[in-house]
Amino acid sequence: MVLINVDRPGLAEALAARGLIATCANADIAAHGAAAAIIDDRTASARWSDPDGWGIPLLHLIDGDEDALVAALDGGADDALPVQSSDALIAARIAAIVRRGLATRWVRIGDLSIDTLERSVSRAGRAIALLPREYRLLLVLARAPGQIVARQTLVSALCGLRFDPGTNVIEVHMSRLRAKLDRGFAVPMLHTERGQGYRLAPPDAAPHNMIAAAATAR
Repeated sequence: MVLINVDRPGLAEALAARGLIATCANADIAAHGAAAAIIDDRTASARWSDPDGWGIPLLHLIDGDEDALVAALDGGADDALPVQSSDALIAARIAAIVRRGLATRWVRIGDLSIDTLERSVSRAGRAIALLPREYRLLLVLARAPGQIVARQTLVSALCGLRFDPGTNVIEVHMSRLRAKLDRGFAVPMLHTERGQGYRLAPPDAAPHNMIAAAATAR
């Protein structure tokens, strides 16, 4: 399913020709299985990565020159095309985005499994119900397993901001995520790296401080 947030009557037909079902943009649908969305950005938002917090790949239609397209892509857009592009080209590009998404549908770290298409999470076979913001934060961490993800990176993913708003919103969501992710398991996966950020690691991974100590001892 592809969400459409543009006034292009022929686009749904072009998508259907590629086996894709189109529907009007809706946040509830985005949260329950949409594969991608087409966004009309002729009013140009600066929050290219995910302005509505849908958590799915976005193709932005830009009313501007090549520099505007470059700015959108550099700013985090999954893809961007001139708004004058044909329905056939837009459909082809969104189909490519969907194919890439299906190829990378599953993210697995140790006994943790994330289905990015269904937006479902389980650990050791046990389903974990997450709120949209908790899921978004987990996915950012899961795409960098074992690595420290800076707090500012998480702020940007959660709020679409390029600056720290000075609130404890990340800490609150991380506390809730940790309770859901690690409760009932002997070894935690979500770690706080004080003054740096957060890290998601498989249960059998050595603690970060042990790794650092070993590296120093060499």
